[in-house]
Amino acid sequence: MSRTKIAAAFRPVYKELSQTEKDTCDRIKSKAADLAVELFPNDGREKAIAMTKLEECVMWAIKGVTAP
Repeated sequence: MSRTKIAAAFRPVYKELSQTEKDTCDRIKSKAADLAVELFPNDGREKAIAMTKLEECVMWAIKGVTAP
């Protein structure tokens, strides 16, 4: 992979989000928070693992929404 393609993967240029994109990101985060509270009311190893995966899911979903 060329250096140019690698650099592009890290989005070196800021992209201004539209209001629709901002609203979509807010909905994703809100739904993830609701899901976390609903499914995992108690602390423990399982909750920690699930939360890590949920955070990863939110990250990828938002990256998809905000992709150039």
